[in-house]
Amino acid sequence: MNNPPRNRQTQRKSGSKGQKMNLRSRGMKGAAADAPKRAYGAKSHGATAAPRSPKNSPRKSPRNGPKNRKSAQHEGGSGWIYGTHACLAALSNARRTIHELLVTESAANRLELPKGGVTAQIVEPKHIDRKLPNGTVHQGIALKAAPLEWPALEVLADAAPEDGLILVLDQITDPHNVGAMLRLSSAFGVSAVVMQTRKAPPLSGALAKVAVGCLETIPVCLETNIANTLQNLQRIGWHVTGLAGETELELSGALHAGTKQVIVMGAEGPGLRDRVRKTCDQLARIPMNSSPIAGEAESLNVATAAAIALYEARRG
Repeated sequence: MNNPPRNRQTQRKSGSKGQKMNLRSRGMKGAAADAPKRAYGAKSHGATAAPRSPKNSPRKSPRNGPKNRKSAQHEGGSGWIYGTHACLAALSNARRTIHELLVTESAANRLELPKGGVTAQIVEPKHIDRKLPNGTVHQGIALKAAPLEWPALEVLADAAPEDGLILVLDQITDPHNVGAMLRLSSAFGVSAVVMQTRKAPPLSGALAKVAVGCLETIPVCLETNIANTLQNLQRIGWHVTGLAGETELELSGALHAGTKQVIVMGAEGPGLRDRVRKTCDQLARIPMNSSPIAGEAESLNVATAAAIALYEARRG
């Protein structure tokens, strides 16, 4: 029996080419500070909800069932950022509000912490361990911070350069993959990363550590409806390419430098959802030389696929 590929973005099946839609272009509208009228139907919001202490998490009463044991700590910590690079970047970010900073004596002697901010509490390593999920490698430093807030997506899109890139993640929830893609977005000059409000990992914890500070510099926009968001971007002149394996169009021929491009990545396994797929101007695949047999790669990790796509967008 044939096993379905784990990542449909690199599937080797062929199908009909994605059809291009006519776009209605619009010129640039000044800097991000000059927000356009909300004609696109998108709602302004911060990057995430405010951090909530696990102690204040809602619990079911005994008569209504067992207590809800799933606190924010299982998601990587409620607002906690840990690790040397992630913490130093957050402390250096004037837009961050830091509530608490915990540092071991060893880390305090090793690190040069920015001055003028929150006062560090010198603690034992086990004190930090208790604040974070079991097995977390925090390197002797952790902080609790309010979420970053970014301009609305349409503001960022209007302020992007003529060769702007926007990366859209369709229900990708693994914090390690999203953190890696934030790092890629920094490397390739992405103007914004877009995720769905209900299907996104917390913007802290493991994601922040993997992003090695790039969470502080790459705008993250959470949108209620990904397909509607893509349509709004199309209306203002952005060209949308979704990665999918069931097409003959190769990625190298789909992306062209010097144009405003949106790259849409689907979750590993299910790939792009149907309406998101239909909204894209075109679908493109990453060609692979391996065969779909045991012992050979049948798919790529979604972060690896994103790296190839962003490189092709800049190279093309």
